[in-house]
Amino acid sequence: MSESVSDKADIISEVQKRYEEASGHTSQWRSRARDDLRFFHADAYNHAQWDDAVYQARAGTFGGSPRPCLTINKTAQHVFQVENEARQSQMGVKVNATGFGSMAEAADAIEGIIRHIEYQSNAQQNAYACAIQGQVRTGLGWFHVVTDYVPGVDTFDQDFFIKSVPNSLSVYFDPSAREPDHSDQNWAMIVEEMDRSEFNKLYPGHEDVARDPLSGLQSDSDWVSDNTVRMATYYRRSEKKDTLWSVPPMPELNFQGGMMRQSVMPEALVVVCRENKAPSRPVTSHMVDKYVIAGNAVVAQGETVFSLIPLIPVVGIETRATEGNDADYAGLVRALIDPQRMFNYTASAYVESVALQTKAPWLASAEAIEGYTNEWSQANTSNAAVLPYNAIGEDGQPIPVPTRIEPPSGSTGHMQGMQSADQWMQMVTGQYQAEMGAPGNEKSGIAIQQRQRQSDTANYHYTDNQGMALRYLGRLLIDAIPRVYDTQRAVQSLGMDGAQTGVIVDPGMQTSAQVALPPGPDGQEQAPPQGMPLEKQRQIEGAILAINPTIGRFDVEADVGPAFATRKQDAFNALTQVIQAAPALMGQIGDLVFQSADFPLADEIADRLKPASDDPRLGQAQQTIQQLQAQIGQLTQQLKDKQAEQQHTVVKDAMAADTNQYKAETDRMAAIGSIDPDALRVLVHQLVSEAMHNGEKPPEDGPIPAVQDGPPGPLPRLPSSNPPGGKIHAANPVTGAVEA
Repeated sequence: MSESVSDKADIISEVQKRYEEASGHTSQWRSRARDDLRFFHADAYNHAQWDDAVYQARAGTFGGSPRPCLTINKTAQHVFQVENEARQSQMGVKVNATGFGSMAEAADAIEGIIRHIEYQSNAQQNAYACAIQGQVRTGLGWFHVVTDYVPGVDTFDQDFFIKSVPNSLSVYFDPSAREPDHSDQNWAMIVEEMDRSEFNKLYPGHEDVARDPLSGLQSDSDWVSDNTVRMATYYRRSEKKDTLWSVPPMPELNFQGGMMRQSVMPEALVVVCRENKAPSRPVTSHMVDKYVIAGNAVVAQGETVFSLIPLIPVVGIETRATEGNDADYAGLVRALIDPQRMFNYTASAYVESVALQTKAPWLASAEAIEGYTNEWSQANTSNAAVLPYNAIGEDGQPIPVPTRIEPPSGSTGHMQGMQSADQWMQMVTGQYQAEMGAPGNEKSGIAIQQRQRQSDTANYHYTDNQGMALRYLGRLLIDAIPRVYDTQRAVQSLGMDGAQTGVIVDPGMQTSAQVALPPGPDGQEQAPPQGMPLEKQRQIEGAILAINPTIGRFDVEADVGPAFATRKQDAFNALTQVIQAAPALMGQIGDLVFQSADFPLADEIADRLKPASDDPRLGQAQQTIQQLQAQIGQLTQQLKDKQAEQQHTVVKDAMAADTNQYKAETDRMAAIGSIDPDALRVLVHQLVSEAMHNGEKPPEDGPIPAVQDGPPGPLPRLPSSNPPGGKIHAANPVTGAVEA
């Protein structure tokens, strides 16, 4: 629900009061900052490095001839030395997991998300560079964090953007902030001009703001004008008090208990906690509200996702008055003003002293140049090959040869003054000739680095304060990311080497980080191999990391140092020296050597040299082989069990057949004993016939031998190749008998 008219009037009154408070707090700095900027941008046309009174006197404003007023702007180069060193550095945020369920992989992913936010905002070239310019030139720079819809996509998803603040004087901030990085500031505002046509397009219905300046300001305060509208983007930080309860477990409700804030608890649960005297303590959280004000109208307002003011300062040198609450900020320019003016004064005086001297004239007697006056009068302006003169006078005596007087020379005092001024500029900045590019006596790379480090140490407070601003940014984004990425969403994560990877942000996950694999050939979701570290799982082809930024705690530190390309080159040089000293290590770290190289095909060479044990696909293959071997073992055992079962069945069936046959024979023999003799003879005859026919039943139409009564006669003769009556031992020989 929108605020009432009285609430809006209170907001406007509050903005007016705080605007005046901030203006008074920084009035001295604002005046000096403007002078510092003019001094920095001085050139031969604006003469901003000269004191006004001195310049007017030398320029002949009050009478007299004009005198040289030179501007040799050495200040800009000293300032650029610090600014460009920062441009060459890699500014970023490093995120660390600090417990309560947070994981290092989640911290790396959040760090990559922040780096992607910087990339899509072009923060290095825009926001950070602009803030560093304000820091070094005027003592204070700013950048601005906002949220907006993702550009170029039809979606309601929002993302973070880091915006530049081109004019650091347009920011008015809380004078009660005491932390060096101003992270405890409770309000801040940007006051800037907007073209009226653009204002009418962005905020329709407020065309009359020009007739109503901000309440309390003078009508000629230029808060609004005919062609522009002065806009105030005001951020206010407010506290929200709450109570943290340690809710006891409730098995009947399947609730394990835990820490909960009273603002999200049902009233009945609060009553239960009070009745059980559960531990509790007051807690305070912060939220930031945003108001856009033009004239006497609040044209936009709302609650942000931030808990810190999203206007982040980059401080140069901060000085707080011992009495009162005024503060001053200074950059590198402030210390260079006097030595720079001295250099300009002495340079101008040196040129003036030389200019006032005549050119080197000729010294000659009148008799010597008589008749050649024209030639000698043009001697200083022409390039005559010969200057004739009279060598003998009228009296016959020789005339001295014309000679030239010594040429004009500059004042040695002025020259020494210029040298002294230059040395003083080096002293106040800590940047000596070697750091400014002049050749020195250093020969080795280590000596040159040590000399460069001296300059870096002298101005390290600028680098350290840049790191403070980055830590402020990291805390701001880590706290706000779960509020913007509040549903399952795929985002981009940028590595230090510039490689883009996808990350899934899922607030519903039960862990801080896990790996999701692509579906398998059967379309089913694959599970990561058991026992494989998360780092190796992420290297599996098609794997994507999923994180839950709401689980655990994360802390930040600034990463301000050489750019990644510079560090990569340093690593390559160091590894190359190691390999030269110990060539045997090439087999162990060869892939790392080429990973740090920048020449073409270096990555391909590194992949070929990488040990097979580092390939995550090998671990996955080994896991698959182990699974297949286990399955083969199970199938082999099942086959053995089946074969044993089949053999047991065959033996069992054979034993059953033998038992049945034995039973049949027994029954048959019993039956034989119970039949009469005649029937028995027929049965015996049948058995003999079957035996003679190898167990087969004789044909039914064949002759049936007669059955004799009484004792049986001799058995039929067996087949033999020996004829009866031959020379054998027996009357009825068998095959194979031996002759006598």
